[in-house]
Order: sequence, then structure tokens, then C-alpha cells
Amino acid sequence: MAKVLIALLILPLLAAVPAEAQVAGACPPPKKLAAGACVTACPGGYEDRGRDCVYRNQSR
Repeated sequence: MAKVLIALLILPLLAAVPAEAQVAGACPPPKKLAAGACVTACPGGYEDRGRDCVYRNQSR
């Protein structure tokens, strides 16, 4: 009975994991991670850091 209860508590947590943001390096090569999406080139305002793109504030 305890195993069933534990399974019922853990399964919803496991289902929520894919909905979280991707981590750097999660995109297949040659794509890069920019704002949670896999892209082939960094969009405007983003600095290319190899496997990921970092947002740079342009207002300064």
C-alpha cells in the first residue's frame, strides 16, 4: 500500500520535469540554446558563447 501511495505522489512530479526550461548543451550540434529555444545562430542582442547565446542589454 505504501508503494502505491509513493508512486501516486512521485508520478506527477516526473511528468512536470520536461516542461521546465532547457539547460545549456541540451540542443543537438550545431544548434545553440537562446532564450530556451534551440537556434542555428544567435539572434540580435545575444552574444555567442559557443553552445549557448547570452542576452546582452543594448540600452547602455
